[in-house]
Amino acid sequence: MSENSKGSELNIVRFDPSQIDEIMKIEVEAFTLPWSRQSYEEVVALDTVEMWVAKSGDEVVAYMLIQRIYDEMELHTFAVKSSWRRKGIGRRMLNKMLDLARGYDVERIYLLVRHYNVSAKNLYESLGFKIIGVRKNYYQDDGADALVMCMNVV
Repeated sequence: MSENSKGSELNIVRFDPSQIDEIMKIEVEAFTLPWSRQSYEEVVALDTVEMWVAKSGDEVVAYMLIQRIYDEMELHTFAVKSSWRRKGIGRRMLNKMLDLARGYDVERIYLLVRHYNVSAKNLYESLGFKIIGVRKNYYQDDGADALVMCMNVV
């Protein structure tokens, strides 16, 4: 299914370590306080963690990192390359996460989002996430509050 103006097929596949450079470019572009390359390398080695990428041809255009522990899942990080935003890729990635959660019999999915990131918050809410709490001054770079969101998986 073509999901972009370039007409290329979009595929969501498991992360391969050879894609780390592309992930880091998106990470630095998307976040004011990006994870380090070492953090990614250490975290993806954990048995409970999965990383998925959206590819158009050979180009990585988005990624997400999820962790599953028993019947819960957390979306730790998620980004779409700026030139590929507003094309439905984020929604497709999150739908992939929901499919994985159902396959693993996950009951709840948690995530954090900056209180002022309205577009992300709206996307999460459109998929069924609800705000269940606030972590005051959570983000180190700007002191922003984090909204704690949760979705009950059915």
